[in-house]
Amino acid sequence: MTDADHDLTPLNAPASASPADRILVQGLEFDTIIGILPAERETPQPLRVDVVLEVHSFHEAVESEHIDRTIDYAAVARRITEIAREGRFQLVETLAETTCARLLAEFPVRRVTLRAIKPHALADAAGVGVEITRQADAAESA
Repeated sequence: MTDADHDLTPLNAPASASPADRILVQGLEFDTIIGILPAERETPQPLRVDVVLEVHSFHEAVESEHIDRTIDYAAVARRITEIAREGRFQLVETLAETTCARLLAEFPVRRVTLRAIKPHALADAAGVGVEITRQADAAESA
């Protein structure tokens, strides 16, 4: 896999009204049950996830150099994997929506852009999937 396969450039996280900093988890890959076909319900398949977490500022983390002043991206990656594996989702859309909602609820982020790709879904494509952006105030009012 090349760096271009994990390029987050196409993730067009919308600009906020106020400045923000972003944490990137790029090319997170794991096997999970996802899909509607009978074989997809029985055999785990690869899933690739890219996520952009928008936070207010890295200022406190930069000043203190403490992980508790920022978001632990390893914890985010573990949580995404847990959500996907526990959910056994049929639709990639449901996985993306559920994952964004949980990340917004469980981590101090104001916006999440998530791309989930099934790399083996179509023989003639490098992958198929979805990309969504959700923000904290929208999640709180849902």
